[in-house]
Amino acid sequence: MLMTQIRRLVERVTEAMGPDATPDRVEAVAQVVLDEVYGEATTPAPEAPFVSPEPGERAIVTAYGLDRPGILAAITNVVSDAGCNILDVSQKILQGYFTLIMLTDITNMRGDVRTLQQKLSAIGERLQVRIIVQHEDLFNAMHRP
Repeated sequence: MLMTQIRRLVERVTEAMGPDATPDRVEAVAQVVLDEVYGEATTPAPEAPFVSPEPGERAIVTAYGLDRPGILAAITNVVSDAGCNILDVSQKILQGYFTLIMLTDITNMRGDVRTLQQKLSAIGERLQVRIIVQHEDLFNAMHRP
């Protein structure tokens, strides 16, 4: 519903401005209208700086065990709190068993892989899930064809 209203607003502003309707000018006029209707809260927050998706050091997190609520949330919280960026994650429930493979960028990690493993193992014990962290180089060396 809101998207339809926004689209109609942009179309009307564009129509009213005619050939002077550049995207920046339409956005500015629309923002003024929205501010008048909804107050200053509609002003967008400044954008976060762009961070390149090209990772430096990476680690693979694997987990498995009986499924229960909160496993994925607990693992991602620990990984995030350590300063790691989750690049890719695959999670599946196979006949009641939780399985996870997660690729993480550990370039800006606080601490080291061993410390992350200890924290994830503690969570794993509590949730009865086995969690393993391996530096990408070790993982690749162990899983060569």
